[in-house]
Amino acid sequence: MRIGEFAKICNTRISVLRHYDKHNLLKPVYTDQLTGYRHYSGEQISVFFRITALKQAGFSLSEIRNLLKEISSDGDVLYIFEKKRAEIKILLHNLESAERLMIGVNHMNNLVFEERKEGIFAKYLKRGEASLEILCEEIEQELWKQDFQRISKISDDKTEIICQVIKLKKQAEKLQENTQLSFEDDEHVIGKWEAVGEYVSKEEFFEEKECRTNWYYEYPRILYFLPEGERYWCFGWTKGKLLIETGDTSFVNDYEVQMVGEENYMFVSYKSYDYCRGGVPKILVLRQMDKKRYSAKELAKKDNIDMPFVEDDRILGKWRAFDFINSKEEFSPEGSGEPPIFFKSIEFFPGGSCDSVYGEELITGDEKQAWTKGYLLRKWNSCACAYEIYTVDDREYLIMEWKSGDYRWGGFPTDYYVFVRE
Repeated sequence: MRIGEFAKICNTRISVLRHYDKHNLLKPVYTDQLTGYRHYSGEQISVFFRITALKQAGFSLSEIRNLLKEISSDGDVLYIFEKKRAEIKILLHNLESAERLMIGVNHMNNLVFEERKEGIFAKYLKRGEASLEILCEEIEQELWKQDFQRISKISDDKTEIICQVIKLKKQAEKLQENTQLSFEDDEHVIGKWEAVGEYVSKEEFFEEKECRTNWYYEYPRILYFLPEGERYWCFGWTKGKLLIETGDTSFVNDYEVQMVGEENYMFVSYKSYDYCRGGVPKILVLRQMDKKRYSAKELAKKDNIDMPFVEDDRILGKWRAFDFINSKEEFSPEGSGEPPIFFKSIEFFPGGSCDSVYGEELITGDEKQAWTKGYLLRKWNSCACAYEIYTVDDREYLIMEWKSGDYRWGGFPTDYYVFVRE
């Protein structure tokens, strides 16, 4: 059926369908090359209403595009909406905090700093009926905005809250410690661990569980200690040491393990972003979830790379890395001003072969990577990286997914490389 008929059945406007086509959400089954008329099938009506439902639930068009690829059962639908409910709960909590600040309830205008012989102390004169948990969160946010780190537990009485702080530098240093340590086994830490939170001390964890920050805002909540100290993503370990390498920084973080009731807890002296700004390590608390012997290979997210080859003449030739962006919506022909430092170039040949240059390394050979229309297939790590080609002012841009360790192990959304044709 033509686009007008389809729009009438779906009770929508033609412009909406054109918008969905442009964003690869609902493409016509056939477009007449002579007239440009779009044609849709009856089976696509359910797809339209599924998109409408997801929009009403608060999903963005880019999220919906990915979700439509993932939904294959009722279980998938339930999981997606449960995840969205959790996100909305966090948004509501943040909204309530913002409302309190905007209308002046429990605001931080009466947070003052005192210099004493022992150091700098932050003092907050309490107002209103806010709980200690809410006050802790608001104080942490205000300290962060003013470049302070809390280094003592919060002392609370009827009229005021006091804690010791240190002033942080404006800029973080790219500190590098030697993480290439010889491995010493510690069998009882092997398995899956959940991050409970960050604390200024081990004692605060036991005494003031509400006074914490959320480590999993920097990294996911789940951490794995793999047999023989095998490294995955930016993590490794040896006895008593959690090793973290982010590229910009690398740290050796001491840990100790303790039974709390019937559960195993780990207390890590964690060198966070604040540490790179002249702060002190925090105490990252982990709880052991199981003792399974995982491997990096089985933990990594894997895509379908067994795709049949389909030719794409537009992709052929050599492309030079031009920009690195977090989402396709950030793309600009002018670039971000910071050229990519890792992925240098890629060349596509007829028949599905391609060569890539990462840093100084040349990746070549069909056993390592190949391509088919719409995808670069990185066989060595089971990643199918989708690509699109844009033309702006007669210049061609190739935008390709970059599925790094953040995506494969961390569960974060994919980033994107932007290339220009050479």
